[in-house]
Amino acid sequence: MTRRRSSNDDQQNFTKLDNDYVRNTDKAINRKMQARKRKMRRIVFFAIVPVGIIAFLFNILSHQNETLATKELKKDEANQHLSELNDERDSLNLKIKQLEDDEYIAKLLRKDYFLSEEGEIIFIIPEEKDKKDEIPQKKDKKDD
Repeated sequence: MTRRRSSNDDQQNFTKLDNDYVRNTDKAINRKMQARKRKMRRIVFFAIVPVGIIAFLFNILSHQNETLATKELKKDEANQHLSELNDERDSLNLKIKQLEDDEYIAKLLRKDYFLSEEGEIIFIIPEEKDKKDEIPQKKDKKDD
């Protein structure tokens, strides 16, 4: 059992007894103090080590989240590109089917190259967009 020391203890003159009881008591006090120090060291060690491990694991988790986010963005971009390519493939397949049809080829030749069959006359009719553009121009000429 430890005895509290006060400022008066240093001023008192006393002789320390040197017998087995006093030595055993001093040893017990020293052992308790050393045990307390060891206990505090263990507590500090077992408090700091888990905090360090948790910080390390949190760092790994945040890095993995960043990696996952970038990979998901790449996946979304790849899926979008894939859907665009699928649409393009479908339109090209449709175009192939149309070009395999003789009637479609004949219609295309008539429209783009003005080719006609024997005895056929081709009339070119302007599109509605062209008609709208021409009407305001005629009005402007009348105003001059």
